[in-house]
Amino acid sequence: MHNFTAHLTECQNVLFKLNEHKSNIVILGTHYDSRAKATKDPVLTNRDSPVPGANDGASGSAVLIELARVLYDQRANLACQIWFLFFDAEDQGRDNAYGIDGWDWCEGSQEFVSEINNFYNSATETLDCMILLDMVGGESLRFINEQYSTSSLLDELFAIGRQLGFTSQFPSNPDSASIIDDHRAFINNGTPSADLIINFWNNPEWSYHHTTQDDINHISNSSLDVTGKTVEQFMHNNYNNDPNNQYQGDFPWNEDINVIDNETKITIVVVIAFAGVIVVILIVSRGVSKEKNKLIEGKNLLSTS
Repeated sequence: MHNFTAHLTECQNVLFKLNEHKSNIVILGTHYDSRAKATKDPVLTNRDSPVPGANDGASGSAVLIELARVLYDQRANLACQIWFLFFDAEDQGRDNAYGIDGWDWCEGSQEFVSEINNFYNSATETLDCMILLDMVGGESLRFINEQYSTSSLLDELFAIGRQLGFTSQFPSNPDSASIIDDHRAFINNGTPSADLIINFWNNPEWSYHHTTQDDINHISNSSLDVTGKTVEQFMHNNYNNDPNNQYQGDFPWNEDINVIDNETKITIVVVIAFAGVIVVILIVSRGVSKEKNKLIEGKNLLSTS
């Protein structure tokens, strides 16, 4: 357990370790808290109610618990130590005028990383990577190209998902955005990290973010299965001791190439369009001025004659 106090509130991150005798570490993370107030609920009277958090919190936790069961049975063949890390205090930041006073998003992961040296020996152990699962259980699952993530690690997860046949969940042309989430503290600490997360801010297929409708009725067993199988295959591909395993992953996942996110693309298009309009106006204005000058010159010639 990792106990900490956030703004006078007692909180607790939960950590389980598998294969502690191995020297290289893979962190599988999620948050288990849910938002205290449903600040996006379409019914105004519901906005003081807590969010059930079936997708935003519980889905990632459910997948991690099942992965712990599955990977425990495979532990003898896995050449790494695995941390199953559940964060508290992720979801109470400022949104629609609500937020617990002074709180930021992702308090739990920031607190954990600030004390991470208490949980491993950096002289003999190495943090290989961190994979975060957030909102992975909703209907019509489609992961985005999250831009804070280490691109080589996220690209490998996408490639594995697609190889498993999950092409709609790991689209070839995904939405792109930079999401403040629990993986950022690990990125800032130098650990390659990836966030498996959906478009939750503008998604008619899953429109329940921070509402009272984020409940079990909008959870898909298929989405949970897709997420779990993809991460399990990633572990098998990169850390299975089987000498017949010829898979070549992107380890050590150092390459990080960002793409332009969707909002920036829209902004660029708008700016280019606006600039184009200005250029057209200037060209037309210049043409009108030339014609006007010609008319004035013609009148002057008539007056002189």
